Amino acid sequence: MVFMGILLLLSFLSEQQLEYLELHTHKSFSYQWLSAHFIHLGMQHTLINVAGATVVWFLCVSIVPARLLLAMLLLLPLGISAGLVMTNTAMSYRGFSGAIEGFLVVGIIWQWWLSRSFALLLAFLVAGKLIVEQMPNFDDTYLLDSIGGLVAVDAHLYGVGGGLFLALVYLVLAYFKVPLFLAPWRMPWAINSIT
Repeated sequence: MVFMGILLLLSFLSEQQLEYLELHTHKSFSYQWLSAHFIHLGMQHTLINVAGATVVWFLCVSIVPARLLLAMLLLLPLGISAGLVMTNTAMSYRGFSGAIEGFLVVGIIWQWWLSRSFALLLAFLVAGKLIVEQMPNFDDTYLLDSIGGLVAVDAHLYGVGGGLFLALVYLVLAYFKVPLFLAPWRMPWAINSIT
C-alpha cells in the first residue's frame, strides 16, 4: 500500500520534473533507467497501473517472499529499461506496467504450488495477451486518449522475461537450499508440500 501511495504522489510532480525522470532510450545508463518506472503520463495512467498492481497483488503476488519482491522492485525496471534501450532507437518511457507483468509472472509461478489450475489459467491469459501485443498489426494507440501516450508493449514483454529470469534464479537457489531462499514447494500451503 505504501508503494501504491508513492506512485500516486509522484503523479503530482510537474511535467518538467517528470521529463527529468523519464527514460530516453537514446541516452546512456542513468538513474532514469529506474525512475521512469515509477512515474506516469498522467493521473489516469497512474490509476490504471495502481489498479493493475493491486489486482496482481491480490491474485497471486501476496504469496511471493518479500525479499524476492524487493529485489524485483529494483531489478525489473533496470531489465526493462535495458531491453527498451537495446531495441528502440529513440523513445521516451514512463510507467510501471512492464514491471507489473513481471510481478504477475512470478506470482503465477508461486501460485503453481497453491492452485495449479488457477496458475495455468493466468499463464494462458498472460501468454495470450503478449502474443496479441506482439502482432505486427496491434494497435498500441488504444489507450492514447486515456493515458496520453502509446502503450509500450515491448516493456510488457521485457517485464515478463525479467520476471521469469528472476523467478528461475530464486528457485534454483531455493532448490539448492541456499539460506534465505524459501522454496515454494516447501511452504505449508503448497500442494504436496515437501517437508
